[in-house]
Amino acid sequence: MDYTQFASVLNDSLSSLINNLLVSIDNNIFVALDELVFIDSKMCDETYFTSLVTQRFNLTILCKSLLFGFLLYYAIGYLISWLTCSNFQKPASFIIKLFFSALFIHFSSYICEFLINFFDILTDIVREFGVMLFSTKLSFVVVYSKLQEVFLADVFPPFRFFSLDGFLKVFTSFGFISLLFTYSVRFIFIKILIIFSPFAFLSICLDQSKWIFKIWIKNLIGQLFVQVFVCGILLIIFSFQTTANPTITKLLYLASLACLIKANSFVREFTSGFTSDITTSISSFKSYFQ
Repeated sequence: MDYTQFASVLNDSLSSLINNLLVSIDNNIFVALDELVFIDSKMCDETYFTSLVTQRFNLTILCKSLLFGFLLYYAIGYLISWLTCSNFQKPASFIIKLFFSALFIHFSSYICEFLINFFDILTDIVREFGVMLFSTKLSFVVVYSKLQEVFLADVFPPFRFFSLDGFLKVFTSFGFISLLFTYSVRFIFIKILIIFSPFAFLSICLDQSKWIFKIWIKNLIGQLFVQVFVCGILLIIFSFQTTANPTITKLLYLASLACLIKANSFVREFTSGFTSDITTSISSFKSYFQ
């Protein structure tokens, strides 16, 4: 073998292996992204998930039982405040909040399902708007087809790892892996919020604990709104013209990917809630206790 061609052969072999890896990654993650990002009420219909609210003893019944504990706590606290002449929650306010707290606890699963359906409808409206503009529904599967046009079209040179285009393709593919992980965390976090919704509604009845409900509702709405925000980013991605400078187009896709990864952080700035962006989740959680 001619040693002068060794570098070229090594580059071709390595590029071929990496390209096969990237294609394998791309073929498997985009369908999963559509399921994780665009959440609907089917999330609440899973067998093990529904068992938490349908079993004979479940979280809803536990929270209803805790209402009596809150009632006892209020009675003792009000008696102490009356003896010490200190300010305490008014009885009428407590009774009204206790009633609504019990009502919301009983219908907690339906309330969560309503919120999910509401944001699912908003998401479908934006996605249908994409159909009107681009004759295709906004989805990550279609984004993948656009990426193929940009990175794998015959009009562009073959994939070369040691090149600007090669590095852009690698960053884009592994960026979508990071995106998959980010929205997996969001998916799990939404489930956790739904599971503990009875406790959030339980906290309404006392002024000392209502901050728990505020954090819960802010986070749930914020996480559900993320998918509407993502649809807005996808509208921008779909508007890119692949006939323009290919390098600029690839950079724009890479920048859009960064926006998708940071979508949770962008929404958090408006809602001041938890973010599934791992780099900021810990600091966000600590801020609740300061």
